Amino acid sequence: MKRNAVIAALTAVAVIGGGAAAVAVSSGDDAPATASPADRVSLAAEQDSAAPADRDDDRDDDRDDRDDRRDDDKDDQDDRRDDKGAAADPGNVTVAQAIAAALNHTSGTVLSADLDDDGDRRWEVEIATGGSTVHEIDVDSATGKIVRTETDRDEDDAAAELKAVKGAKVSARDAAAAVDSTVTSVEFDDGRWEVEVGEADWTVPLDTPRASREG
Repeated sequence: MKRNAVIAALTAVAVIGGGAAAVAVSSGDDAPATASPADRVSLAAEQDSAAPADRDDDRDDDRDDRDDRRDDDKDDQDDRRDDKGAAADPGNVTVAQAIAAALNHTSGTVLSADLDDDGDRRWEVEIATGGSTVHEIDVDSATGKIVRTETDRDEDDAAAELKAVKGAKVSARDAAAAVDSTVTSVEFDDGRWEVEVGEADWTVPLDTPRASREG
């Protein structure tokens, strides 16, 4: 009878309170408490407010992943360029064209052709004509015109270099063509052709146009 009285009293309190709190009573000692309507509304509001923040975090993560992939792709491209050598811009005139222009001006055997980009961009082509005489022919890298000539009649090792290169199967122009059209330097040294493309160094033997990367 006392238990029935307690239940009746609690029910009356719940009714008088206008449903502000709901009480669940059972015969067991561990009866679960039922959340009030106000509590349920508050919890739902918290969940709804958290959802947009979670979605923003997901979008940020996706954006970071895309940025990382783009960075990785750029690094791969840079690595491929490094393997080949940074391609310098020789202007409108390639090394082959510069050599042809220089030989058209002075007949002989080309010992070197270098792109000089200090100040006026021009090709400096060295041509040996016999003995110790070497002619330096400067070719404008934009127009292909001869802009300066100089003759050295006492060039060290010119005679020996001329002898080695003149009878070789691979000329300076052949050595450059064996590497790349953007060659910035080709010269005879130590019994072989040394060719540069940007920061990359190559060697080409005198007997076959086969380029090998140094380093």
